Amino acid sequence: MRVVAAVALAAILAGCVGQPRPADPAVCATLFARYDTAARLYGPSSFDEDTGVVPPAPLSRPGGDLRENGCLTSSADLDGLPALAARLSPHEIASSGPAIRAVPVHLGIVTGYSDEAFVTRYFRGLGYRSRGIGAEGLGRRIYIGPFTSQGALDEALAIAREAGFIAPYAARFTRF
Repeated sequence: MRVVAAVALAAILAGCVGQPRPADPAVCATLFARYDTAARLYGPSSFDEDTGVVPPAPLSRPGGDLRENGCLTSSADLDGLPALAARLSPHEIASSGPAIRAVPVHLGIVTGYSDEAFVTRYFRGLGYRSRGIGAEGLGRRIYIGPFTSQGALDEALAIAREAGFIAPYAARFTRF
């Protein structure tokens, strides 16, 4: 009887552990803000030549929170890009609404170079400039822009969400 109960409990627990929870855009936006703050304050970790040790990275906690909450963009999240590109082509970047200080859009963090290349081709095909930078232990951060009108910024954010990015945002402290 104990064996049957133990097997049943193990099956229930295995079912709970393996289920990814859907990412919450509001939670991810908060976590990206924390990650950005830590990155601005501390920068990436570096190798200590005197001790031969890499100190604990100040970005490991905020990065882990992004990963644990499903805020990274996986290849599967980007499956709809070809169809979206076909639907939006030809695309002209909107320049409407009030003028704003030039600001890029942080799309999100993709988990590898191939996804970075895929996303870059997609957004450049729509006429956006893009760039990726490393996110230690996470993947590649992708930016598009910069945008100088509110209409262009709003449009880029909407297209980014539709493309599969969970919490794109205007990156006020990033130069493009």
